[in-house]
Amino acid sequence: MKVAADVPPGLPFTSFSVLFARYKGDLPAYVEGIRALEKIGESGKILIADSCTHHQMADDIGRVKIPRWVRQNYGGSVHFDFCQGVDFPANLAGYDLVVHCGGCMTNRREILNRIETCQQKGVPITNYGILITHLHGVLEEAIRPFGLTVED
Repeated sequence: MKVAADVPPGLPFTSFSVLFARYKGDLPAYVEGIRALEKIGESGKILIADSCTHHQMADDIGRVKIPRWVRQNYGGSVHFDFCQGVDFPANLAGYDLVVHCGGCMTNRREILNRIETCQQKGVPITNYGILITHLHGVLEEAIRPFGLTVED
């Protein structure tokens, strides 16, 4: 949000998170996932997927901050499940959205495999950086340099 406030209107900008999402994953698929988020409402069910096996911290981004921000923006009843490491579920039935970590501790092929699994199951996917950028109101500006828009 600070960068968006400092950059003059009309001047393209992006963020490390958006660049990394494009490098490691599939930026258009992640933006499509944001479109799905706009439709899930309070009764939505979201899977938060971490590809690494770090120890959870008190204010963990995936297990604490993202659920809090989503509930603040989309309703307090949104349900979250979590998976970590290699425990990405084969059965995604019932999920309205998968929110994946940035994948900094895994390779691009693994992230692309998870995106493909979601697409085959008809479950939209986004990642932490794209979701956070959206929740902070700057996604549209941050993806414009890549010829993308949230409103397609």
